[in-house]
Amino acid sequence: MIGFLAFAGLLAAAGLAFFSLIGLVFFIIRMAFWTVLLPFRLLFKVLMIPVALTFGAIGLAAGAAAIPILLVVVAAVVVVGAIAALLALLVPAIPFLLLGLMIWALMRHRPAAV
Repeated sequence: MIGFLAFAGLLAAAGLAFFSLIGLVFFIIRMAFWTVLLPFRLLFKVLMIPVALTFGAIGLAAGAAAIPILLVVVAAVVVVGAIAALLALLVPAIPFLLLGLMIWALMRHRPAAV
């Protein structure tokens, strides 16, 4: 049994060594690839600066226009939430309120007929 555990440990170590070598090969290929293509990538990023600034300005204007709408929506949600919370507190009390009103209706004093 211990022999099988030792063999499994050796297999795990061999697998780790094999896949680390494969990873090293892919890392070297990736570094060579980006060394060749990095100037083109940097050029593309420099050319994208005006586009990024334009989209940023459009997003800033849209966000500034959306702030009042968001404030109204948030205020409405808060009001609806407050009403729902109030109803959630009052609805369970309805049977007790009805029982109290029935007892009051039966026990109230009626004036004597003149």
